[in-house]
Amino acid sequence: MSQVAESLASRLAELVGAGRVHTGPKSLAAYEVDGRRPSAALLPSSVAEVAEILCFASAERLAVIPIGGRTHLHIGMPPHRYDLALDVSALNRVLAYEPHDLTLGVEPGITYAELDRNLREKGQFLPLAPPFAERATLGGIVAAAADTPVRYAHGTAKDLLLGAEFVTGEGVISKSGGRVVKNVTGYDLHKLLIGSLGTLAVITRLNFRTFPLPPLQRMFVATFADPLGAMAFCRAIMQSPLQPRVVDVLNPRAAGLFAAYSGGNLGRDSWLAVVEAAGHEKVLERHARDLASMSREAQAAEFIALDEDQREHLFGCLCEFSPIAFGATSAATVFRIAALPSALPALLEETRKLAARHALDCAILIRALGVVYLALLPPANPEAYPELVNCSRELMTLCVTSGVAPMIERCPLEIKNALDIWPPPGTEQEITQRLKHVFDPHRILAPGRFRGGI
Repeated sequence: MSQVAESLASRLAELVGAGRVHTGPKSLAAYEVDGRRPSAALLPSSVAEVAEILCFASAERLAVIPIGGRTHLHIGMPPHRYDLALDVSALNRVLAYEPHDLTLGVEPGITYAELDRNLREKGQFLPLAPPFAERATLGGIVAAAADTPVRYAHGTAKDLLLGAEFVTGEGVISKSGGRVVKNVTGYDLHKLLIGSLGTLAVITRLNFRTFPLPPLQRMFVATFADPLGAMAFCRAIMQSPLQPRVVDVLNPRAAGLFAAYSGGNLGRDSWLAVVEAAGHEKVLERHARDLASMSREAQAAEFIALDEDQREHLFGCLCEFSPIAFGATSAATVFRIAALPSALPALLEETRKLAARHALDCAILIRALGVVYLALLPPANPEAYPELVNCSRELMTLCVTSGVAPMIERCPLEIKNALDIWPPPGTEQEITQRLKHVFDPHRILAPGRFRGGI
């Protein structure tokens, strides 16, 4: 260790204690972000220590990246600078839980799986269901705006987050929102943290609303020859009195990936519409009856009610779509595209033509007819990268000109080095830059990770 590094480690140890500062190469390898490693990793055990670290980093102009379970570090551009990893995994307590009020306050380092086990003891759950639930922390889920299969019924983090405590880039401890569902006090500044990738502040507390566990769940799959039939079926559901939890669509390649991942053979050559209902037995019977009728009207080839094992496997795959697609080939590039339902048919057709022109396979998951996960699957060899880069660039342009909102959620580092994973900044960029200046005036928090180089 150089004298400079030893001096830095000594000063950091004064903030959190020597046992919670890591500077060894093996330890720092675990905190690597897009090929870049920090000079030190710190594990604070209190909000006050987080504030002290950020005060120090701000004064010394050291770049800090907040880190939890490390399941979403693939999202974002490579950081411009990276000096300190701020590991919040020790901040993992349930701070407040009121089962009768359906409200919850937690620290950011608690994992979703651990929290889920605690809530299930009281017959409740938090409908976020991220990939890698055993490792994904609540802070990371919020900072990455992680999606969930049950967004059709429960929305996303912005619908569930009641309030937050956070520390700004200057070390100021701030709060926004509250701990009750009917909270009308102040501005919803905590919503700015959702999807910010740690570029605005370090989250130190999150308050959520929880939901009762449904007594029963049942999943149904309708198979179609093309996406138009599957989407017509889903539109019919959305226009009906039915209130399912999951309404997703898979293309044949995605169905094949799921089958290879977890076994089974649900429509490898078909488009699948996946619907999950929850409630008492009579509610499930109503869904089964009406969904079967709607599937026939949409000219489905099959309508299948899954058994419980099949339901668990398929629900798990829906949660893990992005990592499953990325695991199919090391060169996979996964887009996340927000689009109106009316834009989907044209987008899917143009994407099909684009992928075929570049000789790339394509797996697609459409979630609640509002978010498209689109994985380009080239052969796993360096020779495929030029075509993958060109196709990704053209797809980004296609999305922007079509009025939908794309970003590349997961891709090899070589792709990030060749193109921006974010679309070109729009008219909102001035506001975004001003927010960054207010929250992090010295630009020490995850610099360069967000859209527009923020």
